[in-house]
Amino acid sequence: MLTARDLIPPVAIKAAKKLFGPNGNGGHAPVRYASYAAALKECSRGGYENPDIVGVVCEKTKRLRDQLQHGGQITMPSTQSYTMTALLAALNGPEIRVLDFGGACGHAYFMARRLLPPTIRLQWDVVETPEMVRAGSSMATSGLSFTSDLASVQHRGWIDLIHTSGALQYTPDPLGTLRALMDMSAPYILLSRLALSKGSEVVSIQESRLADNGPGLMPEGFTDQLVRYPFVYPSESEFYRILESRYDIAVKFDDNSGRLNVAGEEIVGGALLAKCRE
Repeated sequence: MLTARDLIPPVAIKAAKKLFGPNGNGGHAPVRYASYAAALKECSRGGYENPDIVGVVCEKTKRLRDQLQHGGQITMPSTQSYTMTALLAALNGPEIRVLDFGGACGHAYFMARRLLPPTIRLQWDVVETPEMVRAGSSMATSGLSFTSDLASVQHRGWIDLIHTSGALQYTPDPLGTLRALMDMSAPYILLSRLALSKGSEVVSIQESRLADNGPGLMPEGFTDQLVRYPFVYPSESEFYRILESRYDIAVKFDDNSGRLNVAGEEIVGGALLAKCRE
């Protein structure tokens, strides 16, 4: 059974060039690891399952939820525009069901719920690590649920859209995760904030400030610190070979994540919406 603990999806990635610098790791040469497990040994407590990361993301999301519920102007990141495009493409009636792989505490749901007409029923299932599920469940609603078991979402019924933003690269096996998502045969898959290697797969470590994780400013009660977690850059050619075996690319977004160099391999960003041929 495939669970989110096996996959370890992320919450958010800040600009790669800001984190890594032109050489891929803040201006000095990064270490290339033989495996995800080897990289994890060199990371902060639990890697991306660090309880401080989970706590910060949860508190930030609660603050975002409350702001959205009270109305007012929305500051929408470009990735949310990808989400709204995908929702409109997948919408085929008064209800839409979304599987959000690596969706943290549901911030994309709260944005989408605010922007969609209230007549549209939105069912949003977040698949996350057990730690993030426990934190996010405090914000569950009739339209938002959390689970660590990817297969259990499919058993609940039809999925219109698989949504994953920056999550694949934080898993031990991004291409295996892509296959697992494709096996759910959703009509549409949104894959945004990708980071792909022009050469072979690269396993490295990403560093960020704790404050950079999750949507918005650092909440009170937390001390900013450097956090480190494994990051896997899958082969771009293999990624598209697998995806295009069953899906056609419907939209390629003008993603500006840019290019960088990590451990001698050129890395490119990307964001796309793919439509199932079945």
